[in-house]
Amino acid sequence: MFLLVVAALLAFGFTARRTTLLETALSTTFLTIAAVGVLLAALAWIAIIARTYALARPRVMPTAQKIIGTGCAALLCMTVAVPFGFAADLANSQRTLLNTVFGGEGGGTSVADAIAKPRLNVLLLGSDAGEGRTGTRTDTMMVASIDTRSGRTTLFGLPRNIQRAEFPPDSPMAKKFPNGFHDPKDPLSGNYLLNAVYAYAEADPAIAPSGPTSDPGLNLLQSSISYMTGLPIDYYLEINMAGFSSLIDAVGGVTVDVGPDPIPINGVTANGQHVRPDGYIQPGVQTLNGEDALWFARSRRDSNDYQRMGRQRCLIQAVLTQKSPADLLTRFQDVAQVATDNIDTNLPQQVLPQLVSLAGDGFSLESVSFDPNLPDPNENDGKFNTSRPDVDYMREVVQAAIDGVPLPGSEPSSSAAPSSTTRSGSASASASAGASAAPQAETAAPQSLADSCAAVSAGDTAGDLGPGN
Repeated sequence: MFLLVVAALLAFGFTARRTTLLETALSTTFLTIAAVGVLLAALAWIAIIARTYALARPRVMPTAQKIIGTGCAALLCMTVAVPFGFAADLANSQRTLLNTVFGGEGGGTSVADAIAKPRLNVLLLGSDAGEGRTGTRTDTMMVASIDTRSGRTTLFGLPRNIQRAEFPPDSPMAKKFPNGFHDPKDPLSGNYLLNAVYAYAEADPAIAPSGPTSDPGLNLLQSSISYMTGLPIDYYLEINMAGFSSLIDAVGGVTVDVGPDPIPINGVTANGQHVRPDGYIQPGVQTLNGEDALWFARSRRDSNDYQRMGRQRCLIQAVLTQKSPADLLTRFQDVAQVATDNIDTNLPQQVLPQLVSLAGDGFSLESVSFDPNLPDPNENDGKFNTSRPDVDYMREVVQAAIDGVPLPGSEPSSSAAPSSTTRSGSASASASAGASAAPQAETAAPQSLADSCAAVSAGDTAGDLGPGN
């Protein structure tokens, strides 16, 4: 009977769909039962070995044979105990991770509403207190808009240096900053960029909305991004960028195409002054450890914010295409520890199976970035202006990307139609930040992340660094 149960479990593991396995692994109830079941199975098997040895051994045995026999039985017990113990510990670690990171602290869309919604919008933040900075700065800001029927996901990137960020009408911030988040007395101050909204609310919590979370900085930033994009934010996921490097190390590194030019490590002080870099990430295809991957994503020396945003999206593409569930399983303990220490979210664990079920063959990632590479017919130079963002136009872009249609008034062309790249199962795929591929024609339609990464290079991304650090 026991062997039949084991055989059934093995058959399920080999025949079940990948998404079914992942959904099962996201059930804390299943994980608890699995951990207890595995331990009971180990004890039962050990008891069978001990009982069999006790019944099979001769009543009279020389001392040497007793020692050898007992040692062999103990070795068989250890052979059973070690893998079963590892499996139980793995299940318990997964359960702890789900309860800790996805503990449902509240403040997001209810589970019932989320499961029924045709689209979920998740605010992705990379925060960094940073040496020489006051308060937390959110240097990475994206909204992942997920079609819950097809899995088609669009990342809307917002540069950290967007000026005059707007807030919902009649809100305290809209009344205080009717012309957007800006200080006319110090127009070049980095304290009034989009990435400083979080810290502004930390310093003055009363001016932030009371919800949806208990964090005033997060509430204020979420209200601004939601208002400007026109997307209701269902959940947020924030990762401490200092822990990002540990996360990359935990998954075994990541392979990217750095491009034709080396990327400086550090080299810019908190006030924007250029100093001698601590080193360089070499050009070409490189496998980066956590520290180098962090600088690949954040370096602004010899480049600008928009190139940095492109590299960040490419890192997402690289990790998603290169890291299989088997990779994560072999390093799960490290990944779980890093995630527990560095990720904060109000995404409830009950919604995770629905999201994971979308990660099959139809899953695709596209991206739209609100930077000067985005055409804007309302501007004199025809490019999106991060210093005076056109909120109405931003909403048009978002809606067109979601609908999969070109913007009204844009010239129809093959590149103007939304493109998508289905997730590849290849573990050798790499994100490219090089210039070997010809850049695509400017379009307001979303690009697949694979195509976008192939076009990113040091020098073909428009825009200046902008004020502040």
